[in-house]
Amino acid sequence: MKEFCPGKGARWLADLAVIFAVSCALYMSLSFTRPLASPDEGRYTEIPREMLAHSDMTTPRLNDMPYFYKPPMFYWMQAASLKVFGTNQFSARFANSLMAVFGICASYCAARALYGRRAGIFAAAFLATFLFYYALGQIVTLDMAVAVFISAAMFCFIVALRRSGVWRGTLTVAFFAFCALAVMTKGLIGVLIPAATIFIYALLVGPVAFLRSLKKPDIAWIALGIAVFTAIALPWHLLAAAANPAYPEAEGIFSKKWDGQGFFWYYIIHEHVLRFIDAETSNRAQPFWFFLVLVPVGLIPWVVFLPAVVRGIFADGWRRLRAENPEALFFLVWICFVVLFFSISRSKLAPYIIPVYPAFAVLFGAWLSKNWEGKIAGAQIAKRIFAGLGILGAAAAPVACHVLIAKGKIADPQSAWAMFGALSAYTLISSLALFATIRGGDDKKFFVRAFALSAVFLLFFNPVGKFVQRPSARPLAEEILASNPSASVAVAYDYNYFQDLPVWLGRTVLMIGMPPEEQKFGFMRGRGEYDGKFFPSEKEFKEFAASAKSPVFVALRERDLGRLSGAGVSFDAVLRNLDMVLVRVKK
Repeated sequence: MKEFCPGKGARWLADLAVIFAVSCALYMSLSFTRPLASPDEGRYTEIPREMLAHSDMTTPRLNDMPYFYKPPMFYWMQAASLKVFGTNQFSARFANSLMAVFGICASYCAARALYGRRAGIFAAAFLATFLFYYALGQIVTLDMAVAVFISAAMFCFIVALRRSGVWRGTLTVAFFAFCALAVMTKGLIGVLIPAATIFIYALLVGPVAFLRSLKKPDIAWIALGIAVFTAIALPWHLLAAAANPAYPEAEGIFSKKWDGQGFFWYYIIHEHVLRFIDAETSNRAQPFWFFLVLVPVGLIPWVVFLPAVVRGIFADGWRRLRAENPEALFFLVWICFVVLFFSISRSKLAPYIIPVYPAFAVLFGAWLSKNWEGKIAGAQIAKRIFAGLGILGAAAAPVACHVLIAKGKIADPQSAWAMFGALSAYTLISSLALFATIRGGDDKKFFVRAFALSAVFLLFFNPVGKFVQRPSARPLAEEILASNPSASVAVAYDYNYFQDLPVWLGRTVLMIGMPPEEQKFGFMRGRGEYDGKFFPSEKEFKEFAASAKSPVFVALRERDLGRLSGAGVSFDAVLRNLDMVLVRVKK
């Protein structure tokens, strides 16, 4: 087995530098063109903004209340970005996109270490242009960060098995470090998914054979890795638990009631157990087959080559796969376990499945590299289907634009038609270019062109996405700041719909109605401390507005205007952004 050597280090670094630069351009260059999308992008920008405002990096807060939905690792990254670049759309997305780029670089490293330089480059190119991976690299959530940390951990494990000496030990410790970072990003799945994947893999290759592959020095490296894991993951959990103990009236830890419960119950029982097994708690129920459909959709446009990739993996049968290409078996176990784990869960959201795509990228990269010098087996029909996707996209874009305008989802139809029209024209031209390449019979030229055209296609995501997502509350915040920066601001009934409003205001807001479900635990922990932020009824809000010395603005949805006025609150509409309305309460 060839080891990494200094003579090759420069070539690795040169490749990584190019991959990093190109990926950054692809994933960050147009992030400023699309407003923040609520609730997720607003929420995961506001929490780190409040961390900075409170000068408290231990307790995440949302609307001033403790928010222990997830650990703070991603919030810390977001806070650093906001601190350096200020509060804007680029800084809000920078940490998330940087994590996506890191995942691309990690896939290159793993594929190159296992299958060679060409496979590494192809793996990076595939992952960078998988539709769902790119989309999640543009949308601020915790899921990209945890997926990349989990993937980096599993890459370290499988590559470590092929190494010896210091490199093997370093990768072993890195495995534990990345697991700890994943835990600090989204909880126990950060270690559960890698551990379960390795356990199943060991069973499939044979427990005895797997144990024989371990070496005596591994024990010391594993012990060091466990120490590193503990040093990274444990301190914050202990601090948070100590600062938020259960109150005396709390029921046992196996209760579903959160009255009086502390951090341990909420973080472990509510978030890790009840969310997984109880549909009522998760409130995110989907059918079992949800991810079975979503995973291949996320591979667009390269999904058409998936059958050829699978045939290539199993071409020589199960025994030879297990004996001669156990790395591919590991990636298959990785994919299947993640899909099965989240399919069983009662809580299902599309971003949960993102950890499978780095594994797919390495398998796709190894397949294309293996077939690169000859006629690519099983790809001729797939190439035509791939090219045909452009024609389908060209027809779908104007239809989608028309539907969105007809439903009143687009405030500027003229700009929307221009952007959707450009997308339609580009996909049609791309399709024709690919069909011309297919006629030439050059498979290498086809894939190079397909990678380039796919990358440019993805650049339409943000400019087109701003017409598809929910409207932004930023225009409302700008109107308030221009009118009276010290005005009182309330959100009526639907805080989630306006989660980017505090981001652009630079301060938290009041609310007509009680806290949303995900904020109730923090509200309860305050023991009345946060009562002044909420008006359970319109009557109480009306009394507040009448006595307020500064102007009072309310942000609400168009559908709720009658509800507010019907309760006797008089107001003037100041600004509309689609179905978002900003009103000023009359004294």
